[in-house]
Order: sequence, then structure tokens, then C-alpha cells
Amino acid sequence: MNDEEFEELRQRLQVETTQKQTLQLQYNELKRTLEEVDKSGEHSELFQLFGQVLLKKSKEDISKDIKEKMEIIEFRLKSSSKSIDELTNKIQSMQDKNKS
Repeated sequence: MNDEEFEELRQRLQVETTQKQTLQLQYNELKRTLEEVDKSGEHSELFQLFGQVLLKKSKEDISKDIKEKMEIIEFRLKSSSKSIDELTNKIQSMQDKNKS
């Protein structure tokens, strides 16, 4: 087993795991935000932050934006999970070969 290659894989796994955790936190925040938007009344005034500007938007537009962001994050989470699985398998394979 090449120690440098093993260490590189381990570091990549750590980075990927951290990124996945960050994505999961973002997803959870969006989910809570969507729940709050859904709880708001039909005639509630809702605003969405764009950079440093707060814009008044309809409940439907805000819900649509949040759902689109959630879909993107879901895709990235699946991709990240796949990468983590692949890296974990490579590391495990290298460890198994080293034991042999």
C-alpha cells in the first residue's frame, strides 16, 4: 500500500464527509424555512433575501425557489454519498491488501 495514496484518499474522504454534512445542514434549514412559509397565511407579506436586498415575493414564488434549492441539494447529497462510498471502499480495499 502506498502511504501517500492512502493518506490522500483518507483526506478526500474527510473533505467529502464535511461537505456532505454542510449540505445536509443547508437542506435541513431549507426544509424548516419551507415549513414556515407553508404555515403562513395566504395574505401574509413574505420577503426573500437576495444578497443584501430584501424583496417582497409571493408565497408560491418563495416556495418554488426553496423547493428548487432543495432539489439541487438532494442531488448533491446523493452524489456526495456515492463519492463517500467509493472512497470508503477504496480505503478498505487498500487496507485489506495490506493485511494480506
